[in-house]
Amino acid sequence: MTTLISFYTKDWKYPQHAQRLCGECEQLGVPCVIEELPTTGSYLKNTCLKPQFILDKLEELKSPVLWVDVDASLFKYPCFEDRVDFAARRMAETRKRTWHVGTMWFDYTVHMIAFLKRWIENTGELSDESALERTWQELGDTLVTADLPPEYFYIERKGQTPPCDTVIMHRISDGPVKRAEMPVARRKREEGVW
Repeated sequence: MTTLISFYTKDWKYPQHAQRLCGECEQLGVPCVIEELPTTGSYLKNTCLKPQFILDKLEELKSPVLWVDVDASLFKYPCFEDRVDFAARRMAETRKRTWHVGTMWFDYTVHMIAFLKRWIENTGELSDESALERTWQELGDTLVTADLPPEYFYIERKGQTPPCDTVIMHRISDGPVKRAEMPVARRKREEGVW
């Protein structure tokens, strides 16, 4: 059985999102573990807590976990086949990175554990997304992977109703710390750091 996992900090509106997501899981009968973590004071550094949290929950539960960003909404019960190590939504070919990090499924396998440990090592000054990409370039061929269908990673569009088959809808968070950090992050990415 897959458990939905996520964490939040007291920054911005994340506690309210966590409460809503817990309620959605309860209503749909989806097992979940959503915990508060202390903030680092930085949006990007908070994202770098993600791989350690995922590894901790995977090892604690010893069964598959579904990471969902806490500001997402769950509309339907998510279903996964456990014949892969990792599943996520691939980015468009025009993007420089391979995977979106808002919805990711992890099986409790030796290869996945090793991948997560390397992802943790790669975080450093990087975001969770850029560190995942670096890890994917290093160890991606050790995993059996699957591409999640679009209904598991629908991005909210203001003024539009999500398609009726949407399972997970993501929001673009817009807290003041994130807004302040993103120009620096973009510059670092252009310099090859982020």
